Amino acid sequence: MGHPGIKGFFRAAAGILSYPQDPRSFAQVFGSLTSAHYTRGRITHVRRETPDTVTLFFTAGEGWIPHRAGQWARIGVEVDGKRIWRPYSISAPEHGDPSITVKAQGLVSEHIVERAAPGNVLYLERPEGQFLLPDTPTELLFMVAGSGITPVMSMLRTLMPRRPDHDVVLVYVSRSRESCIFHDEILELADQFPGLRPVFWFTEERGRLDASDADALAELCPDHADRVTYASGPDSFVSAVEDLSRSHGGPPVVERFDVTRQFSGGQRGEVWFTRSEMTLEVGPDETILEAAERAQHQLPHGCRMGICHSCLVPLTDGAVTNIRTGELHREPGPVQTCVTRPAPHAAFDA
Repeated sequence: MGHPGIKGFFRAAAGILSYPQDPRSFAQVFGSLTSAHYTRGRITHVRRETPDTVTLFFTAGEGWIPHRAGQWARIGVEVDGKRIWRPYSISAPEHGDPSITVKAQGLVSEHIVERAAPGNVLYLERPEGQFLLPDTPTELLFMVAGSGITPVMSMLRTLMPRRPDHDVVLVYVSRSRESCIFHDEILELADQFPGLRPVFWFTEERGRLDASDADALAELCPDHADRVTYASGPDSFVSAVEDLSRSHGGPPVVERFDVTRQFSGGQRGEVWFTRSEMTLEVGPDETILEAAERAQHQLPHGCRMGICHSCLVPLTDGAVTNIRTGELHREPGPVQTCVTRPAPHAAFDA
């Protein structure tokens, strides 16, 4: 039968040497064993959704697994000669070529929005995530803010054609009509499928929507307590929906697009990576992962929000603090570097 690791190596090599053609990618086979964990794609089309948001349509090479609506994938792009990975929700419906919709916020996202073009190569890891449609038909309420619409759009594009009579309410909070991603397409879907009722809330016109206020939500969706709720967007918005669910209806299915950080008191910290013999200062507003990236020291990571546990690195000494909860962790063992900072010193086997 042969050695499975060797067979996997040659399978990865065959895929890389055959599709898509990009000389830089030969190094994936002969320069790093991690090449078996990702494939490559090529951008076929770039569509601007808003002034600061684009959708990248791409084909994926051998090794890509078709996504389920609502999932995300780590995407690698070349920025100034360095490959940098970030997680992006897949906005395309199931059973077709994938796409991601990216808002310009941060180094990689700004690079994509400003410079991505047809023919560019993307590096792809397999889709993952548990923000998924229910297995059986039910009445749904999607509570969405900002770019949190991207995984929900994959769901709507998948669900409505599959079940045109499905009863779905979408409450979508954005700054303005101009910044509302997919606004026109959502209206077109609603015209085509009467079971979809979109409710747009523009904060520049109406102020902030308190998603934890049952009375305010009842004006937008009177039967919200009887629906299965999905919440997607900034941490503060998703947490407000969760607060409401504690007293009205069941717990929502959630997808956070950032992490609300507790104030660190301006305290800096220091980490020591034993294998690489590197000492690194961590700023008061940084996580260990962010500080390592700033120093160009590669650590494993996935969602960057403490959900997927891809960033686990063994803590061998010292202590860390969770940036969301403030909880202090001293026990040796795996630590999520994407949501912790040293308190004030920590050593890792990395």
